[in-house]
Amino acid sequence: MAMVSERRDSPKKNDDTDSAGGAFGILDRIFSVFLSGGDPEREKRRQLKLIGKQLSKERLKFYKPKTQEVQPALARFFFDVYRTVGPANNLLQNAAKSETLRQVVIEARMSEQQRALKEQFTEESIRSRAGEVDMQTVAAEIKDSMVRFFGGFDHTTVNEVNRTYNTVLMFVNLAVFDFYFLLKKFDSAIQENNFVYKPKFEAINGEYVSDDLKDFLELILPLERDLNWDAAFDTLSEFRGVEIVDRSAWKRVLSVIENVRRSEVLSLMIRHIDGKPAWTSQARVPSERIVEGYLNKLKTTTEATIQKLVIERKNRKIEQLSTVIFGTTVVTRTKYYTEKANLMFSKKMIAGFLHTDAINYMKAFLLDYYKKDFRELIRDLLLVRGTWSENITSQRLSDAFHAVLEISNEVVEFDDSLAEEGELGIKLKKAVGRVVERDPSTVRVLRDTLDAVNGKAAKMITECASQLIEIGRHLKDLITDYERPKHELILNWKELEAASDRNLKERMVEVYKKTYYFVQLMQVYAKRMKK
Repeated sequence: MAMVSERRDSPKKNDDTDSAGGAFGILDRIFSVFLSGGDPEREKRRQLKLIGKQLSKERLKFYKPKTQEVQPALARFFFDVYRTVGPANNLLQNAAKSETLRQVVIEARMSEQQRALKEQFTEESIRSRAGEVDMQTVAAEIKDSMVRFFGGFDHTTVNEVNRTYNTVLMFVNLAVFDFYFLLKKFDSAIQENNFVYKPKFEAINGEYVSDDLKDFLELILPLERDLNWDAAFDTLSEFRGVEIVDRSAWKRVLSVIENVRRSEVLSLMIRHIDGKPAWTSQARVPSERIVEGYLNKLKTTTEATIQKLVIERKNRKIEQLSTVIFGTTVVTRTKYYTEKANLMFSKKMIAGFLHTDAINYMKAFLLDYYKKDFRELIRDLLLVRGTWSENITSQRLSDAFHAVLEISNEVVEFDDSLAEEGELGIKLKKAVGRVVERDPSTVRVLRDTLDAVNGKAAKMITECASQLIEIGRHLKDLITDYERPKHELILNWKELEAASDRNLKERMVEVYKKTYYFVQLMQVYAKRMKK
């Protein structure tokens, strides 16, 4: 071991001393092994004594073993390092946690093609493209671009990025080391960040700096001159917008650090100060792999942007359709199957009612328009007063009309049943009250009840849309038939026109449009239900 080996630069002895002293020295060491075998403390003292001798011969006079005092020479060494890396201290606080720093390292290795592709992933670029084509096309284009972008990070590039970043971290860790706190122990008058100060260092007890030496040693053990320091400093300069360190001064300091590290003087000092001859230091070697995380985040962010635009477009479409159908975007008809009611479920970390908007619009449409405008036109006029060429056609229209009429009653009953005293409301209240934290069985009962409620809502939405599509198809055919010189579906259009309180064609067109737009509104929600 280095701590007990004889130094190569120790003075040579004459031949007589070598033969005699060497022989007795060997015997003494052999006897000491046997004699100290049962006395660990004696062996420990012997080891510490050998370490002390080795430190006494050390060229770097950092430590005085006899008094266990750390010498001013060590403080001067630290001050030289401090003057070189200290100016970067404030600039690099929290740099090790900076996402921006990681991004700078990675983007420095990108090709021009990758940089161009990356521009496509910004929200601004995606929004611009979405204004030209549909979102499905945008999503496909982005996916293709992302595959090509990811492909530029081959094994060699990834390794180079990670090496550069870890080299940067080595310097950052050294730059943020608290040199001032350490140096103040040697000179109480020293001022922080005063790099032109001429210190007056004094020898101090080694115990005062043992922990500092351990921390510092962890940082310098992985520092090597052949690391790509220029790439690291280029990165830090771009990160902070200024030259972070005097590179020529760093090379000189790095050379001195390397000499100190190779001499093992700091390790020997710590062993001697702490009285632990077997102590060893563990190098703080950064081993971050930043490319995968960067790419995953970029992918997630881009997908989130696309999803955000899809939702925005759907919400915009919902607002437009709501305005066309109801004349406003603020429609409130449901009383209990609402987003407000979901508060009691959110407290239990459960989604609650899933189709509140669709049911609200459906209830409003059926109560406000269907039971009046649709009934007066379809049932009272077209079906009851119309003379149909084929009963089967009028029967299909009648079946669809009455199916929707039945749903309009169901949706009212459904909403009322969720009142606090309603059938479903009582069930849900009991299920919520029984939920016990970390008891899956009680949560499952509530979820099963909610699944049944949401399932019924979804079924009504789907069925209503389906029947309205059937009604809309018949209305379109009737409008076409009304305009024919020779009618094929209804034979007494003139009588119906006379019985109508206003223009019959306009009424049919108006009801058809409301049907068409409302079906579109329900289809927006139907697509969400399928996901």
